[in-house]
Amino acid sequence: MRLNTQNFFKIFLTFSFLLISYKGILAQSSDFVIQNNTTLTYTTGSNVIDFTTEYIREVMNKKYLYSTQGEKIFHIPDLPQTKEYEVEIERQFKLDSLTVTDEKGKAILYTVEELELGDGIYVKVPNYKQTIYGSPYRIYVRYKTHDLVKMVNDWVLIQSHALNKDTIFEQIDPTTGTKTALSYNLKVVTDATIPPLAKIYPSTYRTEENDEKTIYYFDSKDRLGQSIYLEFGTQQLYRFELKYTAPKTDEIVPERYSDVISALSTNIYELSLPRELSETNQKVKIEKIIPTPTRITMDEEGNINAKFEVPANQSTDIYISGYIWVEQNSLINKREIPNLEFTKYVEDISKDSKLSKYTSATKYWEVNDPFIVEEARKLATDKTYLMDIVRSDYKYVNEILEYDQSKIAENNQRIGAKAALQGGGSVCMEYADSMIALLRAQGIPARAALGYANLDVLSKTNESGNVRHQWVQIWVPEYGWLSIDPTYESDNMKIGQDIEGILWETFYDQELSSVRMYSADTVSSEELSDYKIQIYAVTNEDIKDENSLLSYSDITFEAQNSTGDIVNTLIKTTTVGKALIVVLPISIVLVLLIALASLTTSLIRRAKYRKASRTLQP
Repeated sequence: MRLNTQNFFKIFLTFSFLLISYKGILAQSSDFVIQNNTTLTYTTGSNVIDFTTEYIREVMNKKYLYSTQGEKIFHIPDLPQTKEYEVEIERQFKLDSLTVTDEKGKAILYTVEELELGDGIYVKVPNYKQTIYGSPYRIYVRYKTHDLVKMVNDWVLIQSHALNKDTIFEQIDPTTGTKTALSYNLKVVTDATIPPLAKIYPSTYRTEENDEKTIYYFDSKDRLGQSIYLEFGTQQLYRFELKYTAPKTDEIVPERYSDVISALSTNIYELSLPRELSETNQKVKIEKIIPTPTRITMDEEGNINAKFEVPANQSTDIYISGYIWVEQNSLINKREIPNLEFTKYVEDISKDSKLSKYTSATKYWEVNDPFIVEEARKLATDKTYLMDIVRSDYKYVNEILEYDQSKIAENNQRIGAKAALQGGGSVCMEYADSMIALLRAQGIPARAALGYANLDVLSKTNESGNVRHQWVQIWVPEYGWLSIDPTYESDNMKIGQDIEGILWETFYDQELSSVRMYSADTVSSEELSDYKIQIYAVTNEDIKDENSLLSYSDITFEAQNSTGDIVNTLIKTTTVGKALIVVLPISIVLVLLIALASLTTSLIRRAKYRKASRTLQP
């Protein structure tokens, strides 16, 4: 699945400049300077950004000027939303707060042109004065927007567009030869009460700090192809609710006999629970499990599964709820990712037999396919360090694949890495499958991670449940499993700790789900279509009694696929097993009756023999 904010990175501000000169000479330095300075101001606790564009036009050569003819056009983009009415509401919110002033705060006349939904708004400002040497021309465009900030409890994300990689910083008029220097600097202003800074991109920036606020400065060239991304907050708490109505599949055994002959009418469901993860110190505590599971297991991956035996001749509601804690380090205490020398890394990995299954081929990760092998080889060529190869794979996947939001709503069929890398519309599954295949072909242990991302408090109102997201994890010595999300289409690669979502389960083979149904009745895959999970952010105050919650450390996990478990499943959920349930008791009774008859016959014979013996005695 694609996070909504990720689509914003493809939207860029556009600027129109009208240059009129009197004399055409080639100046030794810039004849004109145009600054487009953006300021994002955030107040802690708010879900709104104050957006300001400061447009400054200066004449540096006394021989030139800007006339009062023409206009300056500012573009206010729409952030693509799922529904058109959301775009309309946000657009109106921006317009209601829009002001255009000069350097003295005096209002300037302007007009607004609303484009098609998704294309944004043009704010057209006629030149209100002549621009000459020593008298800069300034316009301030201000508005409020929800588009650039996401606030979930004590976690805040502020972001803004990247500059197009083709952006120029010097413009030469082909007729006059005059030079115009252009700049697009940006700063983010936060107050002193905002949570600790955890992530910031681009990595090149400067700061100013006092008791009241912190200002982060980003220069024009550092913004080329890189969106502005500041993440504040080191902890998050989520509540999860798993709901499933196990349908009635047995029309033969009456419901009133469910308790008496339950073994003849039983379905078994295996449902996955959220796992724990060391990377984000993800911890899970269970609030309720209804009905009580017959067993809870942990597999070799660390995934948690619960088995439920429910009557097949009636519907049963399965409900599981609990809380998930996740953490990440602050930027000051950032957890470093070891950037190992690749040759040494592969040698060390090859010595660990337990990791071999994470580099092998599967149906959807065609590691040995000539195309995959060749692409993986080219991507690793001339790369010395592990993370250089990872970045190379990440960039390649994003260049080949194109995210298609519409495929989320469709019944998207899994096609595997090779087919996905031929190009075309894709979702998170294709991005992850493609990168896993390339990584494995390069000898890097990789597995699929499944969970939920882009979570917030509003997820609580999503009655259809959250949409699962897939990403990648690779094994890095001295770190453990390192998360990488190739669906996050940006030069700011999403890697490492992330508390905007949670991990549910991981897989080293072609499976992508631990949900199972075992039944002797005829059922279809649609029987599990009602399975849904809701996850949303909460606060510690929302937990009534944390001491009543059940930690995984309090649970005794049973062995997965034990002989007893397999036999129990076969007997209760197969036709042969049910036949044994009926036949075996009858067979035992028959054997006992035969044995009893044989014993009775034997006793009668003995009695007759003894009587005859007494008669023959003298």
